[in-house]
Amino acid sequence: MNDLAEILEHELEEAVEVKNKQSLHRYVVLLAENIVRKSDYERNVIENRSEIKLLAETMKEGFKAVDKRFEAVDKRFEDLYHYLDKRFEDMNKRFNMMFTFMNIGFGIIILLTILFKFVQ
Repeated sequence: MNDLAEILEHELEEAVEVKNKQSLHRYVVLLAENIVRKSDYERNVIENRSEIKLLAETMKEGFKAVDKRFEAVDKRFEDLYHYLDKRFEDMNKRFNMMFTFMNIGFGIIILLTILFKFVQ
């Protein structure tokens, strides 16, 4: 960086009229300190890209894990739904049988009542 500062200072002295050499020197030093070398910049960009790729892979794995958990929960709810559905079907069959027997029973009672009325 010192070489760069010296080159910049010399070139600016040649290009423009310098009123204060110390001010020019401070300017060039500040400029040189804040310039990022291309190799440093490229290295940082490559590091950032690799970190971003790593982060993206980690996020993909996390999403896959969440998807697996959701699938497991969905499976449990489906199993519960089928269990409850079967149970309600069984109860429905029982009620249908009970109403059928009640209807047959009431039919027999009504028939017997009519027969007794008719016989008397």
